[in-house]
Amino acid sequence: MAFTAYDAAAHAIGRARNLLDASRPSVSDKVTTIVRGDMMRLSIVMAVAALDTYMHRLVVERAYTHRDLPGGLGSLGIPFQHLLAQADASADAARAKPHNSRPRVAVKRQLRDRLLTETFQRYEEVSRALGMAGQSGRWEEIGQQLSPRMDTQLIKRRLNLIVQRRNQIVHEGDYRRLERPRRPTRNTISRTSARADIHFIGQLIDATHAVIS
Repeated sequence: MAFTAYDAAAHAIGRARNLLDASRPSVSDKVTTIVRGDMMRLSIVMAVAALDTYMHRLVVERAYTHRDLPGGLGSLGIPFQHLLAQADASADAARAKPHNSRPRVAVKRQLRDRLLTETFQRYEEVSRALGMAGQSGRWEEIGQQLSPRMDTQLIKRRLNLIVQRRNQIVHEGDYRRLERPRRPTRNTISRTSARADIHFIGQLIDATHAVIS
């Protein structure tokens, strides 16, 4: 069976939960408190990666299912040299024996490469990815699938706060912003908050999958 966008997302959420579980003192009693904190931080990063992965793969999976190409997907720019390489590869395949030209495989490869330059994490970015997958305007339905139910603005606020926290970790090492730091001081993190963030991202992926499947 194919490893779907949802399969990849669920697997990544599992990895996030495993990281968080491994940060417990009873599991990693030989690991320092500082390292356990970093494992909690990495669990949040992996949870956001699950959502990003889901959106990237979803756009590719749905690329050939549209009757009318969504605007966001139709306007996605692809470097000209990639189009030339695709044309050359198609010509070579057409001349080869046995004939086995599958130009759409090459197009999917180009789409994947192009999407690697995009990030689908914040609410606005996820909305854009849903649009490219032909699923615009589904946030109300997605919110109804969450427990407890959430309106669109609450989803937006919650998701963007998690991504902001992820960015503090990934782009700033989660160091506190001090004017004249004298030692490496990190932002505080708790297992409870990390668990809540992972749970929300996991629920959001499940809710989205339920609505668009």
